Amino acid sequence: MRTLASIRSILVPTDFSNESQIAFAHALRLAIALKAELEVLHVEPDNDQQDWKFGPHVIRLLTPWGYLGANATDDDVAALGIHVRKTMVVGADPDRAILSQIAEAHADLVVIATHGRAGLKRLLQPSVSAPVATKGSVPVLCIPHNARTFVDLETGEPTLRRILIPVDIRPHPAPAFDAASIFARALPQEKLEIAALHVGPGVVETGWLEPLSTWTMLDWRAEGGVVDNVIHTASTWSADLMVCVTEGRRGLLDAIRGSTVERLLRDAPTPLLIVPHEWGTDQVGTR
Repeated sequence: MRTLASIRSILVPTDFSNESQIAFAHALRLAIALKAELEVLHVEPDNDQQDWKFGPHVIRLLTPWGYLGANATDDDVAALGIHVRKTMVVGADPDRAILSQIAEAHADLVVIATHGRAGLKRLLQPSVSAPVATKGSVPVLCIPHNARTFVDLETGEPTLRRILIPVDIRPHPAPAFDAASIFARALPQEKLEIAALHVGPGVVETGWLEPLSTWTMLDWRAEGGVVDNVIHTASTWSADLMVCVTEGRRGLLDAIRGSTVERLLRDAPTPLLIVPHEWGTDQVGTR
């Protein structure tokens, strides 16, 4: 079973939007909890760095969160054991640059905002988060536009009380349970509910983690459309996080309409942690 030590480096891309500031807050809070290094990546189409200084600022968050006092400096941040670095890539496609930086920075987790574009806007400005999440080799935490959050942006307090894990026979669900366990242990709550949801026929094994005494494990079944059921359940149950496994796109139908994960991402009412099926390959069948 993977542990908290499985995530030692977090990569958070930013485009200076409000959405990316929210993603940065989640990445910073996770970096603190996991004692992980944090790399902030900005991809600039042209060689224009004037906005870089206005990017995410660690001190501006850590001060109201209570980690730093007034007039704190970068040295004070380092004294807390929080290591943050900024990287800029010029003249590259954002998704390709992010995928390349995952390997170069040895990132174990990516935290990225989505902008909720639809219709013509989606055609003119294709999603960056979707190809990163479906082609990457590490888990990707997507923070959708206008979605619930599980970090209080004013206090830094985690509010991770309900985790929904959509499961199926394929891809194997074990990596999702590993990832959910890491997040739950890093951001502990007095009570936590973790629900596995299987839509469709067949039986899927869901006992892939050892819950703490404060966790309640739920096992749900549903019939009908997978995406609609998952989105509806996440909304009505007020999930704080969804965790699912991806194999990327498979076949012509996925190429036309997008994979199940991509379709979940478009309408997700809550942050979505997308885990590559290879991430837990060494664990499957060994517990």
